[in-house]
Amino acid sequence: MLCLAFAVLATVSNAEPVRLRPFDAGSLDSIRRANAGRPFLLAFWSLYCEPCRDEIGQWAGLGRAHPGVVVVLVATDPPQERARIADFLAKQDLRGVETWAFADESDERVRFAVDRGWRGELPRTYIFDASHRAEARSGPLDTRWIERKLALQPRDPGR
Repeated sequence: MLCLAFAVLATVSNAEPVRLRPFDAGSLDSIRRANAGRPFLLAFWSLYCEPCRDEIGQWAGLGRAHPGVVVVLVATDPPQERARIADFLAKQDLRGVETWAFADESDERVRFAVDRGWRGELPRTYIFDASHRAEARSGPLDTRWIERKLALQPRDPGR
């Protein structure tokens, strides 16, 4: 396991800084703890996946439309791509979106910790309800599916 010291901050002219957190086999448990009792969206993407790159900007819009739902983006690229990932994300409007990147050379180990049935296809989206039961979908972002699922979540006026 790599330590959290690998977080990267990147800035591009007039862009917001990006905090790129390291995602390893234990990260999903940390995200669940941080979002206890509330739903969150978890999306896996890659610099080398054109549909993934094309839909990155839509994630912030989903987060703004559902302020009680945390949006977490995780780049599945190898750790040595961290600077390129941060540069790409810094050019996006991702205010309010958590950004992570694989921090383990063994992507299979990380995928297995997230979902034993996930074989690495991208993009990959998970909706975790308030009880943290997950539904997964591979392929391009389906905002109607997400909207329907989020509409079923109880409203939390305090968040």
